[in-house]
Amino acid sequence: MDNTKPGGNNTNKVLIALLIASLGLNGWLFMSKTSLQDDHRVEKENLITANLDIEKELNDTYTELNQFKGVNSRLDSLLLEANGKVDEQKAKIQALMRKESNSTKLNKQLQAELAELKKLRDEYLERIDTLLVENENLKREKNELTSTVDSLSKNLESTVNTASVLRSEYLKVLAFKKRNNDKYTSTAMAKRANKIETCFTLLENKIAKAGQKTIYLRIIEPGGKVLGNRSEGSSSFKNASTSEEMLYTVSKAIDYKNEKDNFCMEFEEQDRIFTAGTYTVELYVDGNFSGVSSIVLR
Repeated sequence: MDNTKPGGNNTNKVLIALLIASLGLNGWLFMSKTSLQDDHRVEKENLITANLDIEKELNDTYTELNQFKGVNSRLDSLLLEANGKVDEQKAKIQALMRKESNSTKLNKQLQAELAELKKLRDEYLERIDTLLVENENLKREKNELTSTVDSLSKNLESTVNTASVLRSEYLKVLAFKKRNNDKYTSTAMAKRANKIETCFTLLENKIAKAGQKTIYLRIIEPGGKVLGNRSEGSSSFKNASTSEEMLYTVSKAIDYKNEKDNFCMEFEEQDRIFTAGTYTVELYVDGNFSGVSSIVLR
């Protein structure tokens, strides 16, 4: 005999259905909570990443911009402006982080500000690059101009120096013998000669500086030796063209007035016996070659 009540089965079915529904709801709530927690964790991580990216970008921007400080005043002025703009962007980001509480919204705004910061940096780097190129061009042009001016100055100086050299002409070289009455007469014989005299005309030169000048006379005997006696004033001078130290026979100080003038210089040694041959006579004024002549003694 079956004692089960007909209404009992229905009650059990309802209870089981309610239990299943409760379990499903609890499972859904658990999954929703877990999903929300995951979303919150991801948003938090994204926010941390954005903060780090912005901090790094700010530091890199300051470093990259300020490495060009001190190149020139125009660039320093631009860097001052750039640093001010970056400071404004930094302050804007810091205010945004204090004000915005919604992490999702804040993260998006921070990403936008990061992009704006990069754009700002790139714009100023482009302007800096333009100024650097201009600066290099100016330096190159300045160096080229300086080189040209130096070259022109040297050429002009060389031209003026060459033009200001005092030239001599009408060089007349004579040999003299001394008679018993201490008077001198011309001679062409080497063994009779006691003195060699050189007379010449120093030409007018308006470019040369007037004033004290020194004339050096070199008498070179047939064997190539420069005649002279240090005890009588012979010594050496520096050749203005070659910087070579050159022996001279006698020298003479004159007061040059930019006018044509005549001079005579002589060399005499009572005990010298001149050898036969050609004697070359060279004139230098303040180390610059002025003229040359010669005499033949028999």
